[in-house]
Amino acid sequence: MIRVVIAEDDKDVRLSLINILETDPDISVVGEADDGLEAVKLARALLPDIMLMDIKMPGIDGLEAAKRVKALNCDKGKEIKILMLSTFYDDDFVLKSQEYGVDGYLLKGLAFSKLANAIKNAASGFVTLDRTIYEKQSKLAFGTITNNPELGTLTNNEVKILRLVVSGKTNSEIAAELFLSEGTVRNYVSSMLSKLGCKSSRDLVIFGIKAGL
Repeated sequence: MIRVVIAEDDKDVRLSLINILETDPDISVVGEADDGLEAVKLARALLPDIMLMDIKMPGIDGLEAAKRVKALNCDKGKEIKILMLSTFYDDDFVLKSQEYGVDGYLLKGLAFSKLANAIKNAASGFVTLDRTIYEKQSKLAFGTITNNPELGTLTNNEVKILRLVVSGKTNSEIAAELFLSEGTVRNYVSSMLSKLGCKSSRDLVIFGIKAGL
């Protein structure tokens, strides 16, 4: 069961998210907050698996709250994954969220199935970007596959898998698409982490976007 805390200052939106997510048997909403400070307090008290964090909240905004929650990971020995929620795309918000190590950036109004999948992907260690954000980030990416020297260290199969990781696919989905075993995909991902000096799949996604993938 994936334990989720929702931080959203709009009560109607918050209740709607709760009602929707509670229909998924794999997800349990264990807490709700209507401001950034309360979100940090709940993170410390409940140690959820995932936090859905609205960006615009009173007290401290969602980005500052996310930064503080990520700092708790070292203190508590548990990695709380964070998915940012926003009504619109903003370059500064997206870049800061990546800097703070959040695990996804979603636009409000996305389909329930996509929200549930984003939560499950984050719980499995994958990063999720809303399609609109992904496309805009790709346009802003600096470097291409032909002039990025670090990409030259990867094999053709590793580049194929990196593209799929950037697109948000899980190991099992990548394995099915490329007709590989999940263990083989994990080995490729581990190899890329080592070659590129990345610590997690989140770092791989950011690298891939900047490299033009």
